[in-house]
Amino acid sequence: MFKKNTLTAVIIALTTGLAALPVAVTADDDDKDKDGFVLTGNCAQLPADRTTEFHGNPATSNLNLAMAGNQWVVFDKFMQAFNELRAEDDDDIDLTAIGNQPRTFAGLQKKGADYFIELIPPGQERNQIKSGCMLLGNEDPRNYLPTSIQVDFDVFTSTNFNLMRDLAANGFVTEAIPYIRNQLTLMTDATNSTGIGDAADPTIDATLDLLDPAIRVSEVDHINEGVHRGINAMYQRMDEYTRLNGTAADIAALDMLLSAVANPQPGSPAATRTGVSTNFSLATNPACNYSGHASIADGTLRMCEFAILNKANTHETRVHHVETPSRILAGESDVGPVWVSELQLAVNNGDAVSGFQPIDAVNRPVVYSVAFLATMQKKHRKLAKKWVDFLRSPEGVQIYVDGGFSALTGSEQGERYSIADDGSLVIVPFTP
Repeated sequence: MFKKNTLTAVIIALTTGLAALPVAVTADDDDKDKDGFVLTGNCAQLPADRTTEFHGNPATSNLNLAMAGNQWVVFDKFMQAFNELRAEDDDDIDLTAIGNQPRTFAGLQKKGADYFIELIPPGQERNQIKSGCMLLGNEDPRNYLPTSIQVDFDVFTSTNFNLMRDLAANGFVTEAIPYIRNQLTLMTDATNSTGIGDAADPTIDATLDLLDPAIRVSEVDHINEGVHRGINAMYQRMDEYTRLNGTAADIAALDMLLSAVANPQPGSPAATRTGVSTNFSLATNPACNYSGHASIADGTLRMCEFAILNKANTHETRVHHVETPSRILAGESDVGPVWVSELQLAVNNGDAVSGFQPIDAVNRPVVYSVAFLATMQKKHRKLAKKWVDFLRSPEGVQIYVDGGFSALTGSEQGERYSIADDGSLVIVPFTP
């Protein structure tokens, strides 16, 4: 039975240290204490066609992994390598379990296939962990009793600490440790034939290119693809960079281009998408205009994701890592934001694509972190610890690096969490 959550507030207090911390939920704990959390909220939801991102069977698994979805580009190789590691101590590991192949019932029961893995946006996984359930296909009116997945996850990985903090405030996480980095890039065709970012100042040129009515952008789904937040932040910083470093002509061109997409153009994704309450007006959406900036006037329009979605020739994806490279290869789009790891996968597969990499000042690297969950089953703990150790090992990191991710620099910090007497969340940074 779950204890009623007594948190009355979530006030994040950043501190440099505490004399004592509660015992963390780790893979070495002898007991599983579920009293620290309570399942709340509606089930997470995804369209039924996202079932390709669900792997294995939670009813027979020995390890349940909730993985931030863009790791899919390396995950088959990573899990194969992990099985090889397991096989060093266990002759019963099936080293053929990973991969697309005919299956039998008996084969699905073998060690090496004994995982349940989700590779979906981490915000959705956070919602699933908090509610205890995921619905598939609930948007279809025929689906009167939608498929539901109810699983106690052992491990969660996230592309930002905010999700970890939310889970910690609700009793699910006590520690988050960084393990890899990733970064956004702008995918183009192999020769960058439209010249994205090829002028004297590449960042200013790329900013103007994305707004150019002649450039066709493949832009991510701003509702269902969590990466849109990072892309939006990159666009905002690109605008600011242009205004602070560009010539008067550059700034005038930027203002003119933004004025043209200040509201949805006919035929644009913003004009044609139904069932959303998004404010696509740049003048009234706070993400798309300046307020309180030291040197840029209040009300000045700012490039944001909605400026791109307001363009008539923009395509809004539903699964960007599939649609963007396909559209660029087909000549239907000129450029689109993707993760560097997704660009590397396309290149490794022999696709005729390339990319323009915005500078770190506007395109900040993202640090991924991993945490054990309070929902971890006791019988899974040994394997979960072995898996996390491999994730952070030189061998595990190299698999990610080969797939386009970046190794940690050594300066990244983890976070430990506890709940203060007043119910606030205490965050203690630490160096792993």
